[in-house]
Amino acid sequence: MRKYADLHIHLALKHLVDKGLEGRMNIWDRIVYNPEIHKPERAASDQYDQSDLTSLVENNVKIAVVALHPVEIVATKSWKNRLIAKIFFGFEVDRLKKWSKNGVNAFTILNRELAVITQEEGEINTKKTLQNIQKNGDLEAKIAVDREDFDNEEITKIVLSIEGAHALTDLPYNTEGEKLKQEVLKNLRFLQFERNLPIFSLTLCHFANNRMVKQSWALPLPGVTKLIPIPVKRELDAPDFTFNDIGLAVLDQCLNQPKEHRILIDLKHTHVDARKEFYEKHIRNSDGSFKAPILASHCGVSGMPDFAAAAKVKNVKREGKKKKYQRFNPWAINFCDEELKIIMESEGLFGVSLDQRILGAANDEYYRAVRDHLKEQYGKSKWDDFYDKDRLGRIHAAMFLDNLLYTVHKMGDEKAWSCVCIGSDFDGIIDPIDCCPTVKYFPEFEELLFKEFNHLRFRNEENIFIPKDKTLETVLRDVFYNNINNFMKKHIHWYAMDKVELSV
Repeated sequence: MRKYADLHIHLALKHLVDKGLEGRMNIWDRIVYNPEIHKPERAASDQYDQSDLTSLVENNVKIAVVALHPVEIVATKSWKNRLIAKIFFGFEVDRLKKWSKNGVNAFTILNRELAVITQEEGEINTKKTLQNIQKNGDLEAKIAVDREDFDNEEITKIVLSIEGAHALTDLPYNTEGEKLKQEVLKNLRFLQFERNLPIFSLTLCHFANNRMVKQSWALPLPGVTKLIPIPVKRELDAPDFTFNDIGLAVLDQCLNQPKEHRILIDLKHTHVDARKEFYEKHIRNSDGSFKAPILASHCGVSGMPDFAAAAKVKNVKREGKKKKYQRFNPWAINFCDEELKIIMESEGLFGVSLDQRILGAANDEYYRAVRDHLKEQYGKSKWDDFYDKDRLGRIHAAMFLDNLLYTVHKMGDEKAWSCVCIGSDFDGIIDPIDCCPTVKYFPEFEELLFKEFNHLRFRNEENIFIPKDKTLETVLRDVFYNNINNFMKKHIHWYAMDKVELSV
């Protein structure tokens, strides 16, 4: 059975939000996706699981980078926010209300989410030793704590990451300045040097202003929000700085450490202006070498040639539907051509998302072009014989493949095939591609890409630099497993502090 790896999933967010309900009794519990009754869409995201622990183990996902992500204040501040969060993003209203009323802030929520995974009781904010081996009958998974863990490729390994530096503080969301800086660095140091479960990577920001790093526009709200005043909606606006002194201190604390304590930087959600500054000023040593590999964990490409063009794309939902954008999702949250080669040169990883929105499915010009291309490639008769769901699945598969191959094309070297991988964002409140709605579908998705590659490939004229000693089948294996596995073996330098086992 083929092995799989994913650079960005969510494992316990739903289990925390709906704790104690059916399918949420413990980290092994789940709501199984049923294509007959479940729609793989964003608003239905609390009705089934895409990347639960049982499914990871059963479906041979051997490495899963699990993002710990506290819900931001914009989703909890008032009943209006919570209602929109429920209707459009799948968050459970009563739980969000309780968080808001109790003043439970981000670092505590991060630890509560981690406690769901490790099955700890009580608050664990200052607890140094947590359980890292989980068993449920014949099923077993472990949170990776040292380099040797990656030598065993037969066990499912959870690699912890943090999505958003707002997760590092329990202070009120609008705290700024020295008080925020001290709180963030204190909690970051605790995670780096005192807790036994190492943090692999930090996404610097998410969709709200964290008063540290400029975030990318990422949350197009429904039209009803124009009619209903939404409290703290202004928090979605990006600040007028790229990195302030707190953001720079976080970078320094993560990167300028011995490798066994280093935390890699994930640039997803970081504003294009801040990404540009990061590449130019913050990730290189004085001799020009890279301090660390660069991660872009669950992304798409924008098709914009450089930073200047990317920065000009307007932050409105319908911008991606304009006829001038013939391909991809042009929003600046996606990566432009100029930065793709930098990620490759750093020996980093670029995880291609399985979120329809990120891949460009809402771009009408792109959707029609891909559909018409597939109709021509398969032949009108065969295309018409497909069921609607099979046609849609192939459109989504072609968009994923186009994002992947374009990334390789613009990186411009055979080495690109060593740094592209899957970064699904499963269970992160996404609208997954119809051909791969959960981790269970990884094998047939890989098979579809391999067997129908020539039909699904959108731009045959673009060079994709497959190495002479590789085949299409082997580079797809690299994308679905080997690249992440090899990366961990090369760049993880952790050593074990304490290992604790828990069986259900």
